[in-house]
Parts: sequence; C-alpha cells; structure tokens
Amino acid sequence: MRATLLWPALLLAALTAAGPACAAGGWTRSFAAGATDPATGEPIGGTEIVHLTAHKGRLFAGNGYWMDARGYDHIPWAQVLRLDGPGSRWTVDLALGPRHLRVTALESVTFTTDGDGKPLAAPVTLLLAGADSYVRPVQSHIYTRNDADGTWVRTTLRGDSQARRSTRALRVHRDGETGVDRIFVAAGALGIYSGVYDASLPGRIRWDDKAELGPVPIRPMAFAEAGGRLYASAGVSVYRRNDGPTPTWEKVYSDDTPEHWELGGIRGLTPVPAPAGRGESLLCSHTDRLIRIDPAAGHRATVECRIRPLLETAWGMRVPGAIIAAYSRMRPLRDPATGRTVHVMGVEARIERGGKKKKTYRPDTFFGWYAGGTYLIREGPGAYRVAEVNGRWAPGRPKLVAPRALAVSPFPEDGSRAVYAGGFDCNFFPARDTAWIFRAPVATVLRGGP
Repeated sequence: MRATLLWPALLLAALTAAGPACAAGGWTRSFAAGATDPATGEPIGGTEIVHLTAHKGRLFAGNGYWMDARGYDHIPWAQVLRLDGPGSRWTVDLALGPRHLRVTALESVTFTTDGDGKPLAAPVTLLLAGADSYVRPVQSHIYTRNDADGTWVRTTLRGDSQARRSTRALRVHRDGETGVDRIFVAAGALGIYSGVYDASLPGRIRWDDKAELGPVPIRPMAFAEAGGRLYASAGVSVYRRNDGPTPTWEKVYSDDTPEHWELGGIRGLTPVPAPAGRGESLLCSHTDRLIRIDPAAGHRATVECRIRPLLETAWGMRVPGAIIAAYSRMRPLRDPATGRTVHVMGVEARIERGGKKKKTYRPDTFFGWYAGGTYLIREGPGAYRVAEVNGRWAPGRPKLVAPRALAVSPFPEDGSRAVYAGGFDCNFFPARDTAWIFRAPVATVLRGGP
C-alpha cells in the first residue's frame, strides 16, 4: 500500500459530485463521507463502509480509509460510527487512532454462560470491533463497548507479530460438548482464536493464547452455524469445528482454484434451509460461483449460480474481470409480499480491463469496476436476480461499486421494515470520501428496480 497517493481530477469530480440528498425509488442517502460529527465537529469520512451492525436499538458502522488519496499521514484513521434513529445524523462513537486503516470486524454478540459453562444471571450482549495496526510490529485489537458510558476497552490478541493480520469476523458458538458459550475471531494468517466471557476483565472476554486453527496461508473470512455445528472459511476451504474439551477443526470442503490473500477465497458463509426441507445447508461465494454445501449429504457441494452470466444479462455488457460477492455475509430478509425469507448479498465485478500504462476512463466504472451498487437476491435454490442500491446507476449518481454490508433497521419507527446498505471498495486504486450508506424499505430492496 502506498503512503502517498495521486488522484486524477476528472475521476475525483465524478466520484464526489452527488451529495447526501441523492435518492431513487425509495432509496435515501443516510451517510455521505466528508461529513462532520454534529456534537464535536470531528471529521467523518472514509473510502468505504466495511460493516453495519445493529446493537441495542442503535445502528453502528465501521469505516476505513484504505487507499485514501490524501496519504496516510493526513487521514483521521478508522472510526466506529453510531446512528441513534432514522432521522439522526451519524456520529463518531470510537476513533481507533493512528495506523488503524479499517474497522475490519464489527459484531453484536450475546453470552449466556461464563467460561465454565455456568449460566449467567442474565444474558450479556456486547458490541465488539476488530482492527489491525498498519505498521510492524502488526497487532490485532478487539474493542469492547461499555454501553453504560459509551467508552471502549481495547484488548490485544497474542501471536506472531510478523504474521499477516486481517481480523475479519466474530461469532459466539455454544460448544455442544462442554456447554460453554465461546467467541471466535478470524485473525488473518494467525488463524482462528477462541475466548470466553469473563466479567472480571476490562474487555469482558478472556482470549486463548494460541489459535485453535492456524496458522493458515489465506485469511479466514466468515463463520456460520448449521445444525448446531460451527463452520469457518479460509482460502478455498471450509472447516467444521469438532466441539469438546480439546476441540479440533476438520476440513469438509475444498476446491482447486488458486488462492489469493486479497480476494480472501470463500466468503459469506450463511445457513439456509436444506433443499430436502430438513436441517440446514451452508451457502457461500467463491470466484463467480454461489455454492451450497449440504452437511446431511456428506458436505456435498452444489453450484447454485454462476454470477458472471447473471450480471452480463442484467447489465447488457461483458463481465470479463474479477467478481467478489457476499463480502461478509448474506443478509436474510422477510419478503413482505410473500412472507418467505430471501437472502441479499452485495456483489462487484470488473467490466473492462486496462493496460498497465493506460487506464481507460468510463463514467459507469471506477477503474474498470462497475459503478453501481449491485446486489443479488436469492429467492430459493438456484433462483437469483440482480438489483442495485439507489436504482440502476446513471451519470450524476454516486459511484457505489460494492455494497459491503447490509443491516436490518433496529429503530422502532421502522418496525424492521427498512434496510441499511453501505460500502465501496477501492480495489487498490486511490479514492477519497467515497464511503456511503443508503436506506430503503424492505419492499424497495426486494423489488430491485428504480
């Protein structure tokens, strides 16, 4: 990554032309980077929104300044943002400080037992944020929010300081053998760490000193439960945890596609109903495929969808380049028209290739990546369709590129009938104040049109 980045004026103007008022078909812009905190005047920006998470009636977002065109000596560094209501303004809840480029994990988790499996007097729900320092020695940090006073406590994971870090996911799982609620974190090349709730510690979690799974060559990207078992993805493989006092991780799926650290391999592990109607399967994305893994059938894998032809049909253009889908998860939504549960996932794709010496500028791209905020809607096994945040992209609308995060509104005014989407993705190209969050009714999201 470059510490000083140059920015072509034409592209910068195209990216920042549209302001917060831009809306289409029920979509309204909730956040535009380049704002200020209404209480403190602190700048709120970012090149991307990486996570959106509902917690105790509020909505939180994790931003990042990766590839910021000003250079890393001139940025506020990563922030956790908070929204108190649909009519409120986003404010800074946590400033991570120097050398933290991204909030790479953000999750609201609930514990019902202590570290010995003893039931707690009442469930404890914590908001956790994960981030990695940008300079060596690299450190991975987990931040715990104190909801009573709004402060955060930082805990540092132990491990090789020279290992590549990428704290990408957090998950609580009840160990089926010991009965202990354990929390898991995907920590880059270090692998997967585990911990337990401990009220005596400032961060409220006692992390193990060593990884349960790892080290690994490619960063783990996601966790999911299916049939009461915990699964994780890393590179081109999916692993299942075998619970117990001495747990192990077993590889249950893998393929022979090339591994790539930046693309991260398999993403978006999500439980879905098994096609036979009994139990759960796992859905994930990898390259241009959406793959269903059926544990009841020996973890047999079925390609439900090829994304490339789906996008080519929807966009009316060739998609010869890379595709990334379901950055962190696939969001289940209840369709108000049918009562059925569908799954929504962001997707981005490159629609043209430029030579190393010259990049061809097209208004409907960001350095060759399609500019619209495209997402897929899974209505059932093999039934997918394409839609876009803010409607089909057109000149004058903000370049959204990739919906990285989706969250159901936690606000009583919305009654779980609204969705927030946020994202962008620099893809190693310079950007500035390109982070975005839009809001729309669930019906608008699932209608998929303008």
